[in-house]
Amino acid sequence: MSVAKPNGTKVVLPRTGADEFWQTVHDHYAGDDARKWKYLAMLALRENAGWPLDRIGNVFGHPKGHITRCLRRIKEELRGNFRRSPDFLELSDDNFEL
Repeated sequence: MSVAKPNGTKVVLPRTGADEFWQTVHDHYAGDDARKWKYLAMLALRENAGWPLDRIGNVFGHPKGHITRCLRRIKEELRGNFRRSPDFLELSDDNFEL
């Protein structure tokens, strides 16, 4: 799978495993930003593990309303930073709209 950053740079996401995926997230999105990694951890607990908001809040010491806002923010940032490229969807450029 590949995505394009807002500046047009194409990033090919690996299909080999989680380690390479998270390295790509580090290299092209989060870097050493502790806030982004914290929000990514919240997102992983919610989306991948199905944790309830109040349990995620217990782990990070925040009320579930704050967790909801953090999740909304990280999703918006990820969507803004990466967008699907036409070759991922196997569509021509004419059929691809954002």
